[in-house]
Amino acid sequence: MYLELLQIPLSIIGNIIFLLYRRVAFRLLGKIKTHVEMWKVQALVVQILLVSCLLKIYFEGSRLLPNLKPQKVLPESGIGPPANRLVVFLTDGLRAETFFADNCSSVPDLREVFVNQGLVGISRGSVPTLVRSGQIAIFGGFYETPPLLRTGFQWNPSTFDTVFNRSKTSLCWIESQTNVYTKSLTRGMFQHHSSDPKPKDPWVLLQLRSYLGINETVDKLRSKTSLILFVYLGNIATEGPLSKRYLERLHSAQRGIRETYDLIESTFNDSRTAYLMTSSHGISHLGSNVAGSRDETDTPFFLWGSGVRQTAHNVAPTFAANNAGLQRPLIDLQQIQLAPIISALIGEPPPVNNLGRFPLGFLDVSMEQETQAAHLNALQLLAQAQLLMRHHELGFFDKFLPQFKHLNQSQAESYILEMDREMRMGRTQEALQTIEKVAALAQECLRYYHSYYRIPLLIATMAGLSGWIYCLLVQASQQARNSSEPPESVELISWTNVVMGALGVVVSVIILLLKVPFLIGFCLLLPIYIWCMALAGRPLQGKPIRYGLLHLKLILVSIVCFIVPIFRRGLLCLLYVGLVCFYNRRHFKKMSPSFLAWLGLVCCLSVLLFCLQCPSTLSLTINYGMYLQGASMLLAILRPLILGEKYGASVWIINAGTLLIGGFGMYLKETGATVPLLLHTVCWAYLFYAFGSVPYGKRLPPKRRLELICFNLMTLHTLLSDSFASLFAQALIFEYQMGIDVYQETKQPRNALEQRADENEDQNEPKIVCPEENLARASYFSVSILLYFLLALLGTGHWISSFTFAPSTARLFAKDCCYGLTAFFVLLKIFIPSIIILSSMYARSEYARKNIRLIFIYLILTCNGSLCLFLFVDHGLFWPAAHPSVVHVVLINTAVVFLVVCSCVTNFFFRGSLQARPTSSSTKINEEVPSSQSDVQTNV
Repeated sequence: MYLELLQIPLSIIGNIIFLLYRRVAFRLLGKIKTHVEMWKVQALVVQILLVSCLLKIYFEGSRLLPNLKPQKVLPESGIGPPANRLVVFLTDGLRAETFFADNCSSVPDLREVFVNQGLVGISRGSVPTLVRSGQIAIFGGFYETPPLLRTGFQWNPSTFDTVFNRSKTSLCWIESQTNVYTKSLTRGMFQHHSSDPKPKDPWVLLQLRSYLGINETVDKLRSKTSLILFVYLGNIATEGPLSKRYLERLHSAQRGIRETYDLIESTFNDSRTAYLMTSSHGISHLGSNVAGSRDETDTPFFLWGSGVRQTAHNVAPTFAANNAGLQRPLIDLQQIQLAPIISALIGEPPPVNNLGRFPLGFLDVSMEQETQAAHLNALQLLAQAQLLMRHHELGFFDKFLPQFKHLNQSQAESYILEMDREMRMGRTQEALQTIEKVAALAQECLRYYHSYYRIPLLIATMAGLSGWIYCLLVQASQQARNSSEPPESVELISWTNVVMGALGVVVSVIILLLKVPFLIGFCLLLPIYIWCMALAGRPLQGKPIRYGLLHLKLILVSIVCFIVPIFRRGLLCLLYVGLVCFYNRRHFKKMSPSFLAWLGLVCCLSVLLFCLQCPSTLSLTINYGMYLQGASMLLAILRPLILGEKYGASVWIINAGTLLIGGFGMYLKETGATVPLLLHTVCWAYLFYAFGSVPYGKRLPPKRRLELICFNLMTLHTLLSDSFASLFAQALIFEYQMGIDVYQETKQPRNALEQRADENEDQNEPKIVCPEENLARASYFSVSILLYFLLALLGTGHWISSFTFAPSTARLFAKDCCYGLTAFFVLLKIFIPSIIILSSMYARSEYARKNIRLIFIYLILTCNGSLCLFLFVDHGLFWPAAHPSVVHVVLINTAVVFLVVCSCVTNFFFRGSLQARPTSSSTKINEEVPSSQSDVQTNV
């Protein structure tokens, strides 16, 4: 309520700030000479705000509903639970394809159980396919979406309801290396793994057997009901599912589950225990997760024991359960439906935030018991729908706004009475039909109100993007005229500023009266602020976007070149070959040895990009991963030797020694041994050395500094990579630099004076070119940056089917459970190729150094123009069906953020090396050097 009351004064203050922003900033920047970096801050802030609005379109309904109360339990209804206790065996990285492959030969011990009893099937999860997200779906009953990722960590624990909160007693066995969220998810007893070396069987299963060996403990547990025993086996997928170690760990885990099942049955000996075995997420062929492929979202589940049907009815698909060809029903359900099943088995109501419908035909109970469980689930869904409807009725104009036509408050109350009446009268079949109808209506109502503000958010986001594009076109026109200073003719008070300020106040009042949530209200006001900024920066005389509109065709071509490979990654290799060959097209008339070598490297890279789409190629990279990793380490050392780069002895010793130590650490991880702390310390020390030795080390000319950047960062990239990733990145960067050298051969031969000028780092001021030529050259640079960013993203394994999160990236720097550090190193691995590409531009092209702002303006225009096209895509899909579009939108927007950050790092590397004042002798030399030859354009 307080946030809503603050919206009007915040809007007024915001409008005033944006009106004053440009004028004050221009005066300060004109005096302090710091306006070069101010545009990067502006671009980062605006892009981050825009991506927030875009995510709000897809995930508007991701917030958890407060003040919900659980329904009454089954015993209060006079009905006992189907099982006294439930044992949940949970693992990570087990995909359905591996479980059912070759007649379920990968789980032979469990196969002996489900050929005779229980239900087996596939649970379809959601993205992101993380451990936390899968556990929330299984135990909380709802899919986690990006706005909820900020909760549930150690510094901000989760607050939502789970099946563990509903149970009377919950006991948990987990390893100490398990992520923080799993430890905070459950309550009860926690066991920790501290033994070394690791036992043959999973440690948690050994501890559970030891715990059940105490007679006093078993006697206490035997009398308890609503008991959950949670056995978390951890991640079995440290490698890809095609590797030998993966299959060995899976075989050990399934054998331990079978032995534990036999032990529990013999210990309690009352046939009152139910069992569930499943996985929080799957894994791709490369051993990675987080993306939305079927291998990562589809996981197996096996439900058996007390209260579970021995076989499912009316299930069309089947699977081969053994080598004899026995066919068993294959059940298909959503991962969130496991939560109401767990709750029904122990006789408890579902979690209050559960969104899954209870599936009928799973429980081996009377129809009355199954109806009661479905009734509790329908009431819980209906309670959430009623809470959302009450929230929307609080608005001032609620009677004039659209409402869900098929369900309102009075209808919800009548449905509740109808279900109770039918159940009291014993009309079970009619009650089940009504319950199914109510549950379906409640889910539709939740989807409707969760996406209630989608159209206003689309309009607001489109308006904000239009304002930001207009602002960029104004800046591009100013920069294209070789004007480094901001325009002086900026008027603080104008009729446009007054209109925009008044509009902001009116919109704030409407938002307050409608009781719009604060974050959605901020997104609706954001375009007004962006337009204030854009209008405040335009000149009062002339046509502010004249030159930008003249080159609109170049912008459209860049947008097409950017969008096509995102939707059709198989065409990226064709686009890559076409653009780089067009760039060096003059050499096709007279082929030199260097050109042929460069062309061969381009062909090899394009073939590799095409083959990465084939599963057979991925399997080869997994089987020979260590050999490819060793080759990449060898190439990281041999490349500077072959190119004749000269470094001090300390540089060679540090890089070669770090690679040797890193190779030893990779060998330890491959064999399953513990990586010592000293090795982690060495890798962290090299990380600081790689980034600190360049700007704070010996003062070097740009060319030598570029060589040191490539050597250090490619060594670091090798430590972060596995299999072919580092090989591809090194080859891509080498091709980029070879392309520049080949392009130089088309220029006139250099004389001695030009060579001496390069050695002294002194170059002429570039000649003044017309705005049209300036924009055209900037477009070449921006397309080149975007192209190589996508190539690096795909070639290093992070964009094969969707964005891929490789947990092994940080294996030499942190433990597997450190997901925050792993995400940081994944981003660092993505940044490194782009940092080297930008560094090559800075060191070899004076035009790029002098016009980097214009280049990035063109780049941001391309990305935001692509975003405008995505706003016309059908956004009616509810999460997680909208995931592919979400990933595309996020990639386009975050590409700007990534590349601006890389540009800042590049500036940091070349700090003080490109601003040296020319000496008198070098000035004389430069007077004799034509300025047209002092610049080398980048690739493409």
